[in-house]
Amino acid sequence: MDKETIKKVFELIHHSVVCEYGDRDAIWLCKHMPLDNVIEIINEVAVENNIRWQARRERDHIVWGRDQEWALITDSKEFFDSQSSWITLKINY
Repeated sequence: MDKETIKKVFELIHHSVVCEYGDRDAIWLCKHMPLDNVIEIINEVAVENNIRWQARRERDHIVWGRDQEWALITDSKEFFDSQSSWITLKINY
């Protein structure tokens, strides 16, 4: 997956979460890039789009957001499948 496509996915995730007014309303199972590289792109997207969210790396996922607006990015199928069914945006790619 090229970098510009990944940036578009993050813009979609951000828009979806902001529109839902809630926490952890989106999750992405990122199959094509290591999570450490994903954080770098998240930070670029945040700067380019004036998004004031923070990205935090956890053991098997990234938490991206602020206040009550959060998204999860993971490379673990088990973690992805274990998340609540009320998450409104699930990307498996």
